[in-house]
Formats: sequence, C-alpha cells, structure tokens
Amino acid sequence: MVHTGSCGDRLHRILIGYLPILTWMPKYKKSDLLYDAVSGITVALTLMPQSIAYASLAGLDPLFGLYAACFGSVMYIIFGSVRQITIGPTSVVALLTFNYVNPALPATAVILCFVSGIVELVCGLFRLGFVVEFVSMPVTGGFVSAAALLMASSQLKGLFGISFHAKNCLEMWIKFVENIEHFRIADTAMGMTCIFVLIGLKSLKCVKVNAKGMKAKSYSVLLFLLNTGSNVLVVIVSSTIAYFSIRQGQSPLVLTGTIDSGIPQFRFLFLDYENEDEKFTFLEGLSRLWPGAIVVPLVSILSTVSVAKAFSGGRVIDASQEMIALGFCNIFCSFMGSMPVAGSMSRSALNHTTGVRTTFSSIFTSILVMLSLIFLTPLLHYIPKSSLSAVLICAVTSMFRYDMAILLWKTNRRDLIPFTITFVSCLIFDVEMGLLFGICVDLLCVLYRSARPSISIEKETNSDHVKWVVRPSSGLLFPAVDFMRQRIIAEMSSSERPNKPNLIIVDCVHFDKTDFTAAQGLKSLINELKSESCQLELMNAKECVAAILESTLNVKILSMVPLQDSIKKFNFIQPDLNGIESMTFHEMKMKDICEHKA
Repeated sequence: MVHTGSCGDRLHRILIGYLPILTWMPKYKKSDLLYDAVSGITVALTLMPQSIAYASLAGLDPLFGLYAACFGSVMYIIFGSVRQITIGPTSVVALLTFNYVNPALPATAVILCFVSGIVELVCGLFRLGFVVEFVSMPVTGGFVSAAALLMASSQLKGLFGISFHAKNCLEMWIKFVENIEHFRIADTAMGMTCIFVLIGLKSLKCVKVNAKGMKAKSYSVLLFLLNTGSNVLVVIVSSTIAYFSIRQGQSPLVLTGTIDSGIPQFRFLFLDYENEDEKFTFLEGLSRLWPGAIVVPLVSILSTVSVAKAFSGGRVIDASQEMIALGFCNIFCSFMGSMPVAGSMSRSALNHTTGVRTTFSSIFTSILVMLSLIFLTPLLHYIPKSSLSAVLICAVTSMFRYDMAILLWKTNRRDLIPFTITFVSCLIFDVEMGLLFGICVDLLCVLYRSARPSISIEKETNSDHVKWVVRPSSGLLFPAVDFMRQRIIAEMSSSERPNKPNLIIVDCVHFDKTDFTAAQGLKSLINELKSESCQLELMNAKECVAAILESTLNVKILSMVPLQDSIKKFNFIQPDLNGIESMTFHEMKMKDICEHKA
C-alpha cells in the first residue's frame, strides 16, 4: 500500500507539472472569474486591431491574424504556467513569417504554424529548456531592436499610401525615398494623425488624478480605458471616416479589403492544399519553408520564455513546460488556419495591469474575438491601411532597446559587441542570419573570457633560489592553459638570469574544474620548464581537480595549506619537494583519518 501511495503521489506531481491547470482550477472562485473576465475583454480590445496589423505585416489576409487571436491562447489555459501570458500573433513572429511565407501561397503560413508547434513540443518533451540560456540578453536586445526598426520601416509604405518591394531595411528606405513623390495625401494625413493620437492616448497613463472619492475613481477608470483601448478607438474612428467617405462617393483612403466572416473549419494538415494557380501537398509546402521551420520556433520560444520570466514574480520558470504549452498552442492554431503565435510582452503587461488571476482569462479574449469574426467582419473592410500602419509603428517603438545599449555602454562595453553585431547583421542581412551571427559572436566572447583569465605572478627571491607563485583567477580549461604558458614563458624571457625562477608554484585555489586537454597542456609546460632548470608544482587544488591532474600528470599536488605558510616552508626544502607538503590528496585524507582516530 505504501508503494501504491508513493506511485500515486509521483503521478500527481507529473500531472501537475505537465497540466498546470490542475493547480488553480480546484481553487477557482467567483471573484477570480470577475477579474479574469475584465482582463480577457481588455486584452481582446487591444488584440483585435493588432492581429489585423500583424497579419498585414506578414503579408497575409487579416483572417490569419484574427484566427491566431481567437485560438492562440486556448491551449495555454491548460498547459501554461504563467497567468499573465497571452498567446497570439506578435510583431517579431509576423516579420519572420513574412520572410518565409509566399503571399501567393498563404496556406504555407498554416504549415509553418504547425511545424513550429511540433518543434516547440518536441523541445519541451525532451526538456531542452536550458537551450534558451545560451542566448544572452544583449543578443536578444539587439535582435528585438533590429526587428522593431525593420517592422517600423516596412510600414512606411502603408503609412504614406505608396507601394514598393524591398528585401532589407536599407533597401526599404532607399525605395521609400525614391517613391515618396507618389505619396497619397489622405493616407498620409490619416496615418500621421493616428500616430499623434495614439501617442497622446498612451501618455494618459502618466496623468495623475487630483480629485478625490468617486470622482477620482471615475477619472482613473476613464483614463485607463482611453489608454488601453487606444488602438480600438483609433481604428473605429478612422474606419468611420472611411465609411462615410465611401457613402459620399469618395475613396481617398487605401482600405484593408473584404474579410470573410464566420468561424474556420477544423482541418488536418495532411490534406492537399489548393490555390488558384497551383496545388501542393503538406510536404511540398514544408520544403518551401526551410530554414523558417527552425528560426520561427526558436524566436517564439525565446520571446515567450522572456515574457514568462518577466512576470514570474521571482518564481522559477520551467522553460521546457512553456515550450510544451507554446507547441500545443501552435498545433491547435494550425488546425484552425492560423499564422504562428507566441507570447506577447505588451498584451501580457496589460493582462498584469488589469489584475488577471488565472490563465482562464484567455477564454474571454477568444469569445470576444470569435463574436467579432461572426458579426463584425463586414465592417473591418473599411479599416484604412494607414491607420493599421500607425497602430503597428506605435506598438513596435517600445521594443527598441536603446536603454539596454546605454546601460551596456556604462557597465560592460564588452557585452555591447554581441548587441551591436546582432543589431547591424539583422538590418544588413536577414533577421535569422543576424540572430545566428549574434549567438556565435556571443559564444566566442564567452570562450575568449574563459581563455584569458587574469593571472597574477608573485616573485620571491632569497640566497638559495627564486620562487614564483602564479595565481590564475578562474578555472583551468584547455583554452586558458596555453595563455598561462605564454604568460609564464614571456615573464621568464624578460627576466635576467639571476632572477629566473627555479621553482614555480601554481596556486589552484580558484580552479573549480579542469579537463584532459588542460592537464596535457600543464604537462607540456612542466617539460618546457625542466629545460630551463625550473620545477613546477601545483598547490591548493580541489579534490575533483586534483584527481584529474594527479592521474594525468603523474605528479603530487601540494596539500591545501595557507599559501604564505607553504612559501615559507619552501625556504627549508629542496625543489623536489619531498615531505609532508608534497602529499597527494589521497595521502593527506588518510593522514587526517588516522589523526582523527587517534
């Protein structure tokens, strides 16, 4: 019976680990429902115009964004562990989708969504959450900043009502300058007005209410609604203007176009896809998406885990579980005809501000978007593209991490290297190449720091011999051994003959690890110093390090005694160091045991 109980407890822990809904659902209260409803509806009001804008950014029909908004967070209710996170279309993932999906073959966006989900789910099930730790904050900051600039640049043509095609950021600005003379006055006026209005409404969150009592509460609620609903307000007003312009027989604005109403049909991806020009299978569509099938899920994971950590409240986040949740979200969305989805920082922050209690708030977001799909899609036809461009530009400006660049310049300029390289590479080349360059450069910087530890050399001379104490500041791995060897040899070469050491002690007190290659490098250094009539000894190594060095070098490690005492004792012994100070760790432990028993 005891064994059965332990198995039951273990199964319960496993289920809670994979199904976080089991932790909060039994304790769910009516008050939680009210807070979740308010949060879900508030997020939906922001999400609907954003989803249309992000679909436009990806070069897709607005329905792809609306489907992502409607079904993105449904599976996260079950598998998600951070209540503030909202899953749906995001600007960065939309930009990547645009790079890999052919607008003439929009069904490939659905395939990309499905494949992203499979990759994310597999990574989560194999507990690969640690992989995100290899992408540092400077790399992420450089990537997100470049993506923000790219997205804002890509919306210039919609903002000014002109048309051109460009591959990278530089080409976008060149084409924009070349075509600026063709700008449309009405679209430009509408777009710029929307930007100024959005900036003004967003700044309302900084306004302090001086009134008291119910009046203060009413003002605070009004300011909050104007701030959080700014996107919806701008889209509604601009659409109303466009509608009445058309009613009067005028069409000065470029509009979104016709959007089909209704809920999509659930379909499996192994079915063939038909387009006006061609027919292709799932595998044929997948072959056109490489390497997006790797880059999109990687970026989605990075952004979602970053959002999860930001709202964890100091709680340890299981990145692998977030991968599983995101994977199920994308797989489910692909069956509903959606573009790829990920965690949104801005909408998650809005969720947090409105006091969300559980992930169940996403069900209210989905219901509101679903009602819009059923009843409001005919009205979405009148949304001006310039207003959507304004919404997107204002949404991505906050993503530009100039604050991180300034902080890196003040604190650690070396970390500014991967930030800058990632940022510039993303602008010059594709964003996936920029991210890859940034990760590689960042890892090279880490390897360089481990290969170049700070090394101090203390010299002591007496009538008999000269001793040097070499003290590296970090662990001795194979890249650092050659650097230490070069430093010692260079120091010896610059010393006059009477000042050359006949004994060099390497203080290993900071060595927390070593490897076989490093041990072989030490062996080469020992042989090299012998030719100079100099002996090398190791001191104060930890037991795990000493075991590797003793077995590899066939030398004795000096016992762990205070360094100054050891140096004094060297004044009374020969360089072969026979005696108590030359005991191995195993001999020293046996001696301690015997003394303890005595």
